[in-house]
Amino acid sequence: MSLTTHVLSHQSGVSAEPSRKVLLVDQAKELRLYLTALLRSVGCEVVSVDNLLAARAELSRFRPLMVVMDWRALPPEGGPGFGALRGHPQNGDVPLLVVAGDHTPAELLETCVQGGAEDCLLGPVRITELQARIDVLRERSPGPSYRLVERRTPRTVLLVGEEPGAHDGLGAHLEACGHHLLYAATPERAVARVAEYGEPIHLLLVRTPVTSAEELMRVEHLRTGTRLGRVHTVVVTEGEVTAAPMLGQVWLSARTLAPRHLLSRINGFLQRNTVALLVDERVPFVCPVEFREVGSYSWSSCYSSALSPGALFVRTLVPARPGAALELRIHLPTTREVLEGPGLVSWSNPYAPRRTASYPLGMGVQFLGMSPRRLMQLRELIRASSPLI
Repeated sequence: MSLTTHVLSHQSGVSAEPSRKVLLVDQAKELRLYLTALLRSVGCEVVSVDNLLAARAELSRFRPLMVVMDWRALPPEGGPGFGALRGHPQNGDVPLLVVAGDHTPAELLETCVQGGAEDCLLGPVRITELQARIDVLRERSPGPSYRLVERRTPRTVLLVGEEPGAHDGLGAHLEACGHHLLYAATPERAVARVAEYGEPIHLLLVRTPVTSAEELMRVEHLRTGTRLGRVHTVVVTEGEVTAAPMLGQVWLSARTLAPRHLLSRINGFLQRNTVALLVDERVPFVCPVEFREVGSYSWSSCYSSALSPGALFVRTLVPARPGAALELRIHLPTTREVLEGPGLVSWSNPYAPRRTASYPLGMGVQFLGMSPRRLMQLRELIRASSPLI
């Protein structure tokens, strides 16, 4: 299930004052006592259960601020998994946070990513990490605590003619670049999406199978109907670009341009250089990750969702700021080895309630200054990983 589908519902009963209750799911008594004390110390009320089905029952009684789950409470293969929580009609969108360890099996962490868990903490849990997440979820820090410069603000793309979640689609590649995507299957839906969104749109991207004079005019009518006449418009066609584009339209052929080059051209219109992320070569790769900004003493943990030759894609509710230089610790579940090295935050999407656009939570981190031996290890990991997502 895609993480981006878990948006807050207007019918979910969210009050003006966010809940102070946290639903804790774990089976180890010692860990439960430790986490309960830690959560209470940051101002939370704790409701504890020992399995996911009991947690679902609690979701019918109240809406928690978040669900914190110890990895050992995850069901065996073939069990209900996070579907027991995500399928709840009112509160299935409550953020899920998993507590993992160095010895947590990689398969279970992959289940967490596939189930849409927004965050992961590496035990023993630090109180500063819990406090940061509580502050964000209670909207004490509704957005980044840093001031974004214009060149690093998220870019919003209206993608017409492609459904969300399309395998190897342009939308998936652009989301992996950190962009915010508004999907519209038809021009009529595109007009409605623009009205619903109510914020600036930076690029109109249209998918069409053919090039023709009729298609040129259809795109022009779409630009007029969405009031995006002054916004860059890129049309990606599956055939050859045979007609002369109209003023304000740029036509690109997916047949003649490789995915990497096509994505690079689109990112150029969005004033983004994300070539180092190589999203068309990324593979699923899930492991605990720790990071801190250079010069800081405080580490934060999370987990990765994908890896490419030059970058790591990280999922967390509290990412570092865009452009930040990081120190990284990548915990490899299979070998119990920790890869250390520097990185640079290429894009960052912190948690925000009531999202109308599709985008990944977390950040894309470009590797910097990795030693040849470490780079060789990363490439071996990529080769050993699953097919492209």
